[in-house]
Amino acid sequence: MKKVVLFIAAIALGIIIFYKTGLIDLLQNVPAMQVWFKQQGWLGYGVFILLCLVTSVFMLPGGLLAVVAGIAYGGFLGGLLTVIGSTIGASVSFILGRTFLKDAVIKKYGQQPTFQKIMQGVDENGISFLILTRLVPIFPYAIQSYAYALTPMKFWRFSLVSGITMLPACFIYAYLASDILTQGISWGLSLKFAILGVVLFLLTYIPKRIGQKKKMI
Repeated sequence: MKKVVLFIAAIALGIIIFYKTGLIDLLQNVPAMQVWFKQQGWLGYGVFILLCLVTSVFMLPGGLLAVVAGIAYGGFLGGLLTVIGSTIGASVSFILGRTFLKDAVIKKYGQQPTFQKIMQGVDENGISFLILTRLVPIFPYAIQSYAYALTPMKFWRFSLVSGITMLPACFIYAYLASDILTQGISWGLSLKFAILGVVLFLLTYIPKRIGQKKKMI
């Protein structure tokens, strides 16, 4: 209980710092955020990775992180930072779910169907189930890290697979966001949207079909 209280206190302190430094307002203003991140240099990289971590730990919507990174840093660097930050965030959530917050997670989510299905899936299919659920949105992405923490899944295996499976989407979203900002909407960009949209579709459809054939889902 003391560890949970200390963890919550640390997070609360972080939130207060975000408000006091004006970072909350910046995160709601994309043009200002773009300028701010670029002015900060290496510090900006750290802040963005911290944002990814906070988003993952608190299970906040993180779908726009790659878009924000693409706008602020460009397609390649933005995608890379998103992958790094999201992987660290998922890994930290996994560690918390297995240590400090284990009892709290079990008490709040342990009996939910999502948790039960993930534990059953890992027991029956191992790492194949992890790859499937990371690529196919069968379960809410943010909650998966805590769910997998309750399984026998090894930490480094979880982190490595999570990072690799996030690569395509993170880079595609960051790349498209950067292109829209620098080039505007054009026929060429529309074609890129269509091609990359097909790629993202296949990245979810193919694993889903494989999972259905193997009766994993």
